Amino acid sequence: RLLLEGLAGEPPLNLEKKMQESTWNGTQAGTDSGATVTQAADANRGWIVSCISGHVDLDTLITITDGSTTLWESKIDVSAEGFSFIFDGINVVAGTGNAAVVAIAGSTADCHLNVTGHSIP
Repeated sequence: RLLLEGLAGEPPLNLEKKMQESTWNGTQAGTDSGATVTQAADANRGWIVSCISGHVDLDTLITITDGSTTLWESKIDVSAEGFSFIFDGINVVAGTGNAAVVAIAGSTADCHLNVTGHSIP
């Protein structure tokens, strides 16, 4: 457990609890046109995408955008890497007031996308 000593007269802040409270996740299955997980924009917070996993049956791109700007991308080569993928600990930030959109660009018949992250502040 991580505890941070509070300011004068305040109780300690439990960082582990704060992280759990701010965790978000999404999942989406796709068929022949990829899959997209969107964490909607919030005027008071931003989003950190920390892990992407899933599978896809076609060489494709996985992207993270903030709704309009590409923040991160990676190519999946199923002939070299297989159809399952995981990108853990990537910590890509979509700033305050922006959505976090994670997308598999395409698939032949089957794909699945799992996304986890945290909110900021």
